Amino acid sequence: MIASSIVLLLVGVLWLTIPRCELYREELTWSPLLRDREGKVLHLGLAKDERYRIRVPLSDVSPNMIKATLAFEDEHYFSHPGVNPLSMLRALLGRIQGVARGGGSTITMQYARLRFALSTRSITGKFQQMLCAVQLEKYYTKEQILEAYLNTAPYGGNVEGVAAASLRWCGQECRDLAVAESVALVMLPQRPALRRPRPGVEESLGTLATRKRLLQKLGQADELLAEYRWEKIPVPREVPHLARRWRGEAVVSTIDRRMQSVVEQTVRDYLLRVSEKGVNNAAVMIVDAPTRQVRAYVGSADFFQEQIEGQIDLCCAKRSPGSLYKPFLYGLAIEQGLLHPNTLVADAPMRFRDYNPENYERDFLGPVKAGEALHRSRNLPAIALMRRVKGHGLYHYLTQAGLHFEHRPDHYGLALALGAASATPQEMAMLYASLADDGLPRPLVYELGKEPSSISQTPAFSEGTRWLIRHMLVDPPQGDPFQVPTVSFKTGTSQGFRDAWAIGMSGCSVIVVWVGHTDARSHPALEGRAMAAPLLNELFRRTGLSAPLPAPPQSVKKVELCAVSGMIPCEHCRHRSSGWFLAGVSPIVPCDMHRLVWIDQRTGLRVAPRDDDSNVKPQICEFWTPEFLELFRLAGLPRRSIPESAEVIAQSNEAPQILTPMPDHLYQIANGPQSGLICKAKAAAGVSRLFWFGNGEFLGSSKPSEAFIWQEADGRNEIHVMDDRGMSATVRVTVERQSP
Repeated sequence: MIASSIVLLLVGVLWLTIPRCELYREELTWSPLLRDREGKVLHLGLAKDERYRIRVPLSDVSPNMIKATLAFEDEHYFSHPGVNPLSMLRALLGRIQGVARGGGSTITMQYARLRFALSTRSITGKFQQMLCAVQLEKYYTKEQILEAYLNTAPYGGNVEGVAAASLRWCGQECRDLAVAESVALVMLPQRPALRRPRPGVEESLGTLATRKRLLQKLGQADELLAEYRWEKIPVPREVPHLARRWRGEAVVSTIDRRMQSVVEQTVRDYLLRVSEKGVNNAAVMIVDAPTRQVRAYVGSADFFQEQIEGQIDLCCAKRSPGSLYKPFLYGLAIEQGLLHPNTLVADAPMRFRDYNPENYERDFLGPVKAGEALHRSRNLPAIALMRRVKGHGLYHYLTQAGLHFEHRPDHYGLALALGAASATPQEMAMLYASLADDGLPRPLVYELGKEPSSISQTPAFSEGTRWLIRHMLVDPPQGDPFQVPTVSFKTGTSQGFRDAWAIGMSGCSVIVVWVGHTDARSHPALEGRAMAAPLLNELFRRTGLSAPLPAPPQSVKKVELCAVSGMIPCEHCRHRSSGWFLAGVSPIVPCDMHRLVWIDQRTGLRVAPRDDDSNVKPQICEFWTPEFLELFRLAGLPRRSIPESAEVIAQSNEAPQILTPMPDHLYQIANGPQSGLICKAKAAAGVSRLFWFGNGEFLGSSKPSEAFIWQEADGRNEIHVMDDRGMSATVRVTVERQSP
C-alpha cells in the first residue's frame, strides 16, 4: 500500500513537472494558398522548406477522412492518455513471435515523432516518444492533436498534411473527400515513399487488400472502392503575381475566377496578333469601383516565360503614364469654374525658357473645345491649364489621392500633365476607381471581407465634376476609330514610346491596360490609342462589363449653347448645339462673339447704323480675339477679320492680359544685340494695336498676335501694356543679364 502510494506520488510529481511545449515546431511554415472570391483554390505555393503544407482546422476535414484515419491508425484514440499500453504490448508480442500484429504507436505518438523530429528505432527513442506524447496530451485536447497530425503527416513526395495531399493527389478540397479517396490517402503516412501516388502505376495486391480490410472496418460493403486510381493533378498556379503578395498565408482573394480566365486568354490572343509588330507583354487590372475590389489581375502575359521576364509584376512597376493625368487636371479646372466641356481653349505653340512642349502629332488645332482637347489628348491646352489652375494644383491632387512621387512638384513642373511623374498600373487603377465612384481616394482591396480605408474623407471632385469628366471621355470626336461604346476611356503614351496605356470606366467597372516591354525599351508601335485601346475594347466586349453612362446628377444641367463659342447663344448666333455644365460653377455667359455690325458696301468699313442709306447693310460678324485669329491662321484655318472702323468702338471692355513675362519671375537673358525680354499679351476682340511701356517709358508697339522684344530690359522692371482703347495691364519682373 505504501509502495503504491509512493509510485502514485512520484507519477503525480512527474506529471506536474512536465513543461509546456508549442503544438507546432517553431520553424514550421505553411504554403501560400490563394483562393478566388468563391473559395476555390487559385494558387498553391511551396512553404519555405520546399514542401506543400496547408493548415486547415479539423472542422474543414471530411468526416470520411477522420473516420478512416482513426480506424486505420488508432481506433482507441479518444480513450487513452497518449500512449496505449495494450497496443504497445500487442506490438511487442508480435515482434517477439515474428508475427505482424500492427504498430503500437498512437496518433499522439506519431505526431510527437513528427513534432520533435525523434528517432524511434531504439528503445530510448521509443521511450522519449511516449514521454513527448504524454506531454502533448497534458496541454492540448485530442481534437487539437488530431488536427496537428492531419496538418503535418507525410503523404508522399514533398506533400505534407491532408489538405495539401487532397489537392495534389485527388484534385479537390479535403472537406470534400469521399470514402474511396479517404481510404487511399490514409495509408500514405505509414509508408509515404513506397505508397506515393504514381499515375498509371497499378497498386500492389497488398495495398488493395489493406484497403479492403479498412473498408470493412468502416462498414463499407462495396469492395470496388478499394480500386481507387490516382490521377495526375497539376498544381494550381493561377494568378501567380498576385499570389506572391501573401507568403505562407491562406487568403480568400477578391479575384473572379471566370473573369480572370477571360482576361488572361484575351491578353494572350491579342499579343499573338500584334507579335509581328514586336510587342510582347501586357498587364491588366479590373477593379469594381464601389468596393475597390480587384476582380482580375494579370501582372504579365506569361509568368513562366523568361524571354519577357514574366515573373516581374508589371502591375507594380513604375512607368510614365503619358496623358492619363489629364482628366484630373480638367477636373480641377471644372471644379474651379475655369471651363466646361464646350469652353474654347487654345491649342497653340508655347515656350518656357528651355522647355518647348508640343502635341504628340507635332501640330496644333488652334481654338478647340475643352472636351475635344481632352479626348484627343492635346498636350498644349493641358500645359496652359496647368498654369491657370489655382491652389496646389495637379501635383497636390495626385499625392492626396494616394500616388507616391519620387520628387517635389518643382522637379516635374508643367510636364506633370504629360506624365513626367511615373506611376504603377495599380496606382492608376486606384485613381480612376475614385473617379468612377464617390471621388474618395481609397486603396485597392485584394482580400475578400476587407473594407477599403479612405485616405481622405472629403471627395476631391464633386459628383457633377466626376460625371462631366466621364462624359467628356465617353463622347469622342466623330470618326474616332477607337471608340468603345458606352465606355469612358483615356489613353496614354509615354515619352520615347516605351509604354502604351488605356483605361476605361463603364458602370462600376474600371479596366487598366498597359502594353509594352518589361525592360522599358522604346518601340514605335507603343502608342496608347493604336496599341492599348484595342485591347481595352476587346476586354470590355469579352467580359461583358460595358454599361451606359449613369444619368447626370442634379448639379449638372444641359443647356443650348452657341456651337461656335460654347457660350449661351445670343440672338445673332446662327449655329447652336446643346451642352452640359456645372450649375453655379461653370463659366456660362452670353455669347459676345457674334455681333451685329453695319457695313458700308462702298468702302467695306464699319459705320454707325443709317436707315436712310441703302449702301449700309447689317452683317453678323465673329469677334475673335487677336490671339484666336492668329491661332486659326497658323493652323491653316484663317477667319475673316472684323472690318475696320474709326467710328465704331469695340463692345468689349476687357483689358489685355500679359502672358509673358510672368509676374514676379526672374528672367536670365544673355547679353547681346539679338537677345531681350519677350513680351506678349492677350488682347480683346477688336483691338488692333498694343503699346508697351517699361518703367514709365514708351518702348514701342506691336500687333496683338505678335510678341514685342524689349532688348534693354535689365534689373527690376515694371512692364505696362495698353491697347488702342485705353485698357491696360501691368506686371513686375526681374531681369538678370548673363555673359554669352
